[in-house]
Amino acid sequence: MKKIIAIIYFFSLFQVGLAQNKNNDNTDNQLQASKNPIEKFSLIVKKSENNFVNNGGTFDSSYIIQLLQIAQQSKNDSLLAISYNWIGSYLAFAKGDNVAALEYYFKAIPLAEKVNDKRRISSLYFDIALIYFALEDNDKAGENIRKGGENLPDKSSPMFDFMLVQYQRNMAQYYLIARRPDSALHYAQATLETSHHLKSISFEHGALYLSGDAYAQMGDKEMAEISFKKALALNDSIQLNSTKVPFFTGYVSFLLSSGSVPEAYQQARKLLSIAIKDNNDNIKLAADSLLRKIFDSMHQIDSAYYYLKLERNISTSIFSHNNINKVQSLAFNEQLRSIEEKAKQTEENRKRKENIQYVLIALGIISLLILYLLLSRSFITNTKLIEFFGVMAINHI
Repeated sequence: MKKIIAIIYFFSLFQVGLAQNKNNDNTDNQLQASKNPIEKFSLIVKKSENNFVNNGGTFDSSYIIQLLQIAQQSKNDSLLAISYNWIGSYLAFAKGDNVAALEYYFKAIPLAEKVNDKRRISSLYFDIALIYFALEDNDKAGENIRKGGENLPDKSSPMFDFMLVQYQRNMAQYYLIARRPDSALHYAQATLETSHHLKSISFEHGALYLSGDAYAQMGDKEMAEISFKKALALNDSIQLNSTKVPFFTGYVSFLLSSGSVPEAYQQARKLLSIAIKDNNDNIKLAADSLLRKIFDSMHQIDSAYYYLKLERNISTSIFSHNNINKVQSLAFNEQLRSIEEKAKQTEENRKRKENIQYVLIALGIISLLILYLLLSRSFITNTKLIEFFGVMAINHI
């Protein structure tokens, strides 16, 4: 029975893959034929988002450059916000450059706010949260997840589920780090449900390994193993290697706690080979840390010390005093901008209320004057005055 279910499951993935490939082919044909810059911009974003949603696709740097060029030539704030978002994500997830990624994310936020693009605002805050996860600052990550959640697009928006699933996935990760597995499992299962609406292998993969982590923290080894095995079956379908790091970290830790050291070592070595291939410091740090723990558990002190040194060297690079200062400075500048923007909006609202009050007072005075003239004995001789005040009243409405 289990074999039949597995065959059906993988056949369904194959069918989804065929449909996704067909959509990507159509978009590629449209891109080649398009001469309109705005249409080309839209098609590049569509292709990139489809690739990311479907299988955690890699970032094409040439497309990202095109997005920026079109946005700059169009002098369009909305397009600039989108292009900065993609540049930030490329730097963060393809290159592992956290500081440079944050610079572009923070540059994009005021542009997205200017055009009230909720979909983009929420995306930026969710991506910033992922940077803080990488920097091991769970409090800051949670703060940005909540900001993203407050700016979700309307439920009628076709992008609502796409943004909602990112909120759910990030909240699951936040609660896992906070050692609150019940809450983490709630959001992981919500992520799984939304990923099915989206028909997204990428977010399904995330939901499964997050569920595995939650079950492991709860001490339910059987359910943890089932969830991790399902995620492992999808792992090779995910193209963007940096998004696999939480899976490897959770799965290897689970294997170690279960006494499956050889398999833990095999998975950790696989992550290290990915890190070396991608030359990504965030992935290298995770791999070295896992290998150090594995050799530590086997009491192989020399090997454990070797990976400890590698871990410390990369950690020093990522968490250097200079880098942390830059991150804090960027976050502080964004906080100042946000405070100033709120103060500006408060002042504009106050002036608007004052203007409305003045208009109402003026209308009241004019109405009283007209009423007085209508009731006065010299009604006929004051017709012109009544017309004059009437026009004034209409002009103030």
